[in-house]
Amino acid sequence: MKAKWLLSAVLLCSMGFAGCAPKVDQQTSAPAPANPASEPGQTSSGGDAGEFKIGLAISLSGGTAKFGEAVKRAAAMAVDEFNEAGGANGQKAKLIVYDDEAKPEKSVEIVQRLINQDKVVAFIGPANSGNGKAHIKYPQEAGIPEVIPVATGTGITTQYADQEKNYIFRVAPYDRGQVETMLKFIVEEKKYAKIGLLHDTTGYGQGGKADVEDVLKTKYNMQLTIAESFQVNDTSMESQLTKMREANVDVVIFYGLAPEAAQYLKSREKLNYFPVTVASWAMGDPTVKELVGDLVNKDVYMVQSFTVDQSPEAAAFHEKVKAKYGDDIFPIASAQGYDCANLILEAVKKAGTDPKAIRDAIENTDGFRGITAIDAKPFTKENHEALNSDNMFLATYKDGLIVKP
Repeated sequence: MKAKWLLSAVLLCSMGFAGCAPKVDQQTSAPAPANPASEPGQTSSGGDAGEFKIGLAISLSGGTAKFGEAVKRAAAMAVDEFNEAGGANGQKAKLIVYDDEAKPEKSVEIVQRLINQDKVVAFIGPANSGNGKAHIKYPQEAGIPEVIPVATGTGITTQYADQEKNYIFRVAPYDRGQVETMLKFIVEEKKYAKIGLLHDTTGYGQGGKADVEDVLKTKYNMQLTIAESFQVNDTSMESQLTKMREANVDVVIFYGLAPEAAQYLKSREKLNYFPVTVASWAMGDPTVKELVGDLVNKDVYMVQSFTVDQSPEAAAFHEKVKAKYGDDIFPIASAQGYDCANLILEAVKKAGTDPKAIRDAIENTDGFRGITAIDAKPFTKENHEALNSDNMFLATYKDGLIVKP
């Protein structure tokens, strides 16, 4: 009877039933151990493992896979450097990686697994704002800090700001800060008065529209000249651009992801109409250049926290990523992932591996030397956004490379 039960269990796992699927382990790419650790930094038997675990819950497939892969590489590099330097207090770091497939329900599943089974002391991730909004209650309730390297939805880090301790931090250009950066350039520097907005109809684009309208009204007492929308997977934006031209706009703000950004640039070319374009950081996705080539070079600006020409340190980091992996597939995402990992690792050096102490150390970080435009003291109790309109900046393409203008 016992033999039959064991055989049934083996067959269930071989058929891929829930709970039997392996995770991606950065160290070994092997399946997870059968028995979870009982406490952060301990083995499944409860003894001192000489290591602590950091979770990476991010998309490695789906529409934001390139973001996730860049973050994974950079975070792994930071962990390798930390371990090669001796770790902290005799303990080495281990990065535990799961693919959330850009799906909120999958994100919730793997975050709970990282908390309850893998016993991580901190998280990095996600890439998608919808995934972040779906899962952040779990690290908050568990008292485990999460540092977000990509997802930019405005309200994510403030959802628990009224609690005694907020466990959610971010090193990515959050949406409202991006809008403030764009409008500072458009209104204050360039003195443009006739502003058009072209946005997608997803939550991302609708949120961008709301932020643009609100900042224009509250800070500049202005309103949009024209606003037009497009659907995901639209293959032409000629009609929307024709309306922009008829409205005689000075500048078009573009709020959408890479595939549609490419279609926008192609539509400009077809119409022979090249309005100054100021976009969110998604315009800097390397996919755009892959799809349209030199069209990225024509009066296109996008919000960034990192460019390879930003500083000698930035250039050196970019070359280091290329030397390790053969290329730097998404430089800004690499840089933000690297800073996220190092904020956690430096906190461990100062505070040990208790998650609550790590959270406090992250919040009180001072003297940090990041690769992005992050400040030396990136956070306060009231503000968990490392990148804001004071240190974000606009960049542009030059010969296909994103640089400071």
